[in-house]
Amino acid sequence: MKKIFQCIMLAVVTIVMASCTSDIEETTATTAKNNVQLVVGEFPAFGDSQTRAIGTPDEGKTSWAVGDELLLEMTSKTFGSKYAAFTYNGSSWELASGELSYKEDEVPTFPHVYYAPNYKWEAGKLVLKEGKVEGTDEYIEGKANITPNGEAITVKFAEATRNYSRLRIATMPNKPITVDTEYFTPAGSSDMEQNGNYTLTSDEKGNAYLYGTFDNNSIVTVKYRGASLATHKFSKKTENAKSYALDATVISANSAEEIKSAIKQKVADGKTTIRLNLAPNAGTDEFMAIREAIKGAAPNDEGTIELTIIGVETIPEEAFKRMSQLKSVKMPDVKEIKKYAFSECQYLTVVEAPSLNKLNSGAFNECYLLSKLTFGPINYADARYWQIFEDITTNIDLILSDYQKEMIETDDDLYTANNDIDYAFSPEHVSKNFLGHEFKSITCRRYRVE
Repeated sequence: MKKIFQCIMLAVVTIVMASCTSDIEETTATTAKNNVQLVVGEFPAFGDSQTRAIGTPDEGKTSWAVGDELLLEMTSKTFGSKYAAFTYNGSSWELASGELSYKEDEVPTFPHVYYAPNYKWEAGKLVLKEGKVEGTDEYIEGKANITPNGEAITVKFAEATRNYSRLRIATMPNKPITVDTEYFTPAGSSDMEQNGNYTLTSDEKGNAYLYGTFDNNSIVTVKYRGASLATHKFSKKTENAKSYALDATVISANSAEEIKSAIKQKVADGKTTIRLNLAPNAGTDEFMAIREAIKGAAPNDEGTIELTIIGVETIPEEAFKRMSQLKSVKMPDVKEIKKYAFSECQYLTVVEAPSLNKLNSGAFNECYLLSKLTFGPINYADARYWQIFEDITTNIDLILSDYQKEMIETDDDLYTANNDIDYAFSPEHVSKNFLGHEFKSITCRRYRVE
């Protein structure tokens, strides 16, 4: 006779005993049922976070959850290798696909047992599911065996070796981010990626994960809507089964007082990187609170604060005027910069605004140390009251959107987009000129003119 696994429960495997005309012919009738104990071990936790630890260590996934899937391979002398997938429903494991079978007088073996959410069995091999990417989830190989008396099957992961590490990215809850990597080998792969790009969505606690091995000098950059939130360079290769944490946290502030308190605490803790999540319509009151908090916490600093503002769509008039503390400002959601918003920020070097559409008079007037500007597709610029780039150096690298159109001066110092001509192919690009100012270089559609 032979045994056929038809379903697996957390504690019980139901095995159908079937009568056959011979040991290898097809089943003709069911004659009896027996129960076999199945034991699935606990889900193993990662080691404590080692790099840039944020708060308490995060063990990550530590128990089985509804929807978890196990991939088993079973081998018998009579039937060879059989493959199956089992899904956990919260109380039991159910056969989702495939079958496992062996003769009653045989002792089957289990060459492979995987918890690998991104993978499925296909023709006896593990292949990526559609839309899944290596390195964005676990890839653990456990062990399974059947007891000599045939009464129990045990599946264990507690002793499993993770041949990779985990990077926990602490950021905003339930938000999409992109992660650029260098010299990273994803879990489930043996090939190192010199340059990789991953799209992740953080969970309700604000955590997103990458699984793999980061080599010595590997660089990781976390971005939200094109603006960098954090960059880290590993000083040595990551260790297997260890968890590393990268701080890309963002302060959510709903009032001027919350903004002041959060910034004051950050600076008091010695932090120079400040990331704020504001309402889309945040206005003068909120930006006045940012000014007062930074100036009050770091009154004598010059070019030390790296500020990221998420959510808000407009930078008010004179919002950061004469703020010597600013070193860089990143604004992934900002669509308009009002008059004199960054005027006379003499130590400001980098501005990233990948969604920007509108610029107004004197926005970067007397920003003497500017070296890099990143804009979205500008379609309107008003320089009637003061030139946008007045009294600044030409030693600036300007990065424009791939969708930037040629800007036409429709009135004295008033510019609108000519939707018929791409900026990348215009004479202004060739001459490194944009909105009446000459730059060190201008990149558009990855075509750099310098």
